[in-house]
Amino acid sequence: MEENKNIQDKINLFLEENRINVKGGTIKDEKQLSLVLNNLAMSDYEKGKLEKALYFTESAAEFYEENYYSYYIKGLVLRKLAKTKEAIDAFEKYCDNSDDSDDSLAHIYLGLSYAELDDAENALMHLRTGEKNISDEEKEKNLLLICAVYECIGNIYLKRENIVEFTEHDKYSMNYKSAVRYYKMSLKINRLNSELINRLAACYYHLEDLNKVLYCYEQAAKIAPDNAMFKDAIKELKESGVKAESAGF
Repeated sequence: MEENKNIQDKINLFLEENRINVKGGTIKDEKQLSLVLNNLAMSDYEKGKLEKALYFTESAAEFYEENYYSYYIKGLVLRKLAKTKEAIDAFEKYCDNSDDSDDSLAHIYLGLSYAELDDAENALMHLRTGEKNISDEEKEKNLLLICAVYECIGNIYLKRENIVEFTEHDKYSMNYKSAVRYYKMSLKINRLNSELINRLAACYYHLEDLNKVLYCYEQAAKIAPDNAMFKDAIKELKESGVKAESAGF
């Protein structure tokens, strides 16, 4: 009985010190408080109050150590604070311990975080796990995030060309083709990205498909009409007799 009183006193003191008003009942145990702190942390994260959100996620884990969702929120906050390595630790803690079968978003954020650290292997593993398993509902709710995922995967494949042996033509082409695939998936969500279209044009150039290169530059020029490089490329290709062919985005 005394132990219960001490726990309740601890909860009440925390609520009072942090000016948290609970509506619709009384918080009677630490697990319940921990789950409430999840909600507060997510709310502050969405409002841009990152330090406060971080404090609530850490408090949530202290009150109930099996509240692994708090680590997912903590990872989101730490990414916003540009603390990438710490964010990775938080997301991995969530993925390793959560019973949530749909942890696709955590894998996606893990992949993006690893990509920021130039860890291509781990980035690809988590990004592809996330985008493969994410539900249609979650994908629709997070279209811009998914768009960034496809672009990031494409960038990783494009960057791989720095390390392949160029005498192995099939391997050389494979990475460009993979980059093309993911760039097009990104552009189908948001085609108003002239720099991404420029990278897609570079892929088609290396694949020796100049008709699609011209198409890409024409589309990029519509988005960024003042870009002289796009204009010059279009002029040069047309003067060489190249005819634009749709790249399928």
